[in-house]
Amino acid sequence: MEIEKLVSALRLGRLMEEPVRIEGGLLHKMYRVSTSDGLFAVKVLNPEIMKRPDALSNTVRSEKVAKAFDGLIPAIVSLEIDGKQVHKLGEEYYMVFPWTDGVSVFPKEIMPHHCEAIGSVLGKMHQQSLKVEGIVPEEDSFELFDWDAHLQRINELECSDKEWIAAYKKSVKDIKRWNEMACESESYLSKLTVISHRDLDPKNVMWNDDKPYIIDWEAAGYVNPYQEFLEVINYWADDGAGKPVKEKYDALVNAYRKYMDIRAVKWDEVFQGSYIGMLGWMEYNVKRALGIEISDKAERLLGEGQVIGTIHELYSYQEKIRQLKEWLGYGKNRI
Repeated sequence: MEIEKLVSALRLGRLMEEPVRIEGGLLHKMYRVSTSDGLFAVKVLNPEIMKRPDALSNTVRSEKVAKAFDGLIPAIVSLEIDGKQVHKLGEEYYMVFPWTDGVSVFPKEIMPHHCEAIGSVLGKMHQQSLKVEGIVPEEDSFELFDWDAHLQRINELECSDKEWIAAYKKSVKDIKRWNEMACESESYLSKLTVISHRDLDPKNVMWNDDKPYIIDWEAAGYVNPYQEFLEVINYWADDGAGKPVKEKYDALVNAYRKYMDIRAVKWDEVFQGSYIGMLGWMEYNVKRALGIEISDKAERLLGEGQVIGTIHELYSYQEKIRQLKEWLGYGKNRI
């Protein structure tokens, strides 16, 4: 990593102090960079991820989506310099953003006014039905992952007493069932898709004076709007211990309904499909923990922790669904 050379190459001014690492990223590293031209946030893209054949093109496409939404919602978009938003220096890839002061809030800190703002942002994105050059619906967006192959690799490991391995073995039957259910819902969910963020987790929203700024667009693409709506409820209308909070739920749903009509949605199909995002993250981190496509020890340890956390999240979500179905007027074609 050579941020000083990057600053010079991109004509961002003269470096005024040592770059400061910003904690919180699960995949990439972020730095606060002060130069004579101002403050910037520099993202150093994970080199293991960028080795993948489609990683660069996917990153470029995701920033096109962010740029398309800029002005419609408060999106944080990377700076385009010399016609590029992703820059290579040596063997590493970088993105540069204007510095924006703000902090993320998480379930125990989230208040109804946060949920109202997020419901409005999500509703505005879905209402737009944007078209972005180079962004097309994925043919196999609901993948049936090979959980048994991962289990076989796990059984071949010498250090089979790790916590993440025990958690995976105990839950693999349920993981396969959730994945199969999600795939069965694809035919319904794929009939209506819009371009959206697709990862509106609290960590991907920064707040300044109660105004949200949407960051980290790398998952952006086509999604069924009601599938994402349900996932966002799961992220935001929560007490921090996996239980939904009615006041937060109402604030988010009422704000979203100002932009999107949700009265005729087939919620059974949406609930089944709503597992797919967590399962995709789960599968990535199982591979990460196993060292598949990853050679860095720190990355493997991060993967192990995320496997444990995601399994817990999946079981919590299964319980949460019961309450959400009641609030959604499930089976009564109303909300």
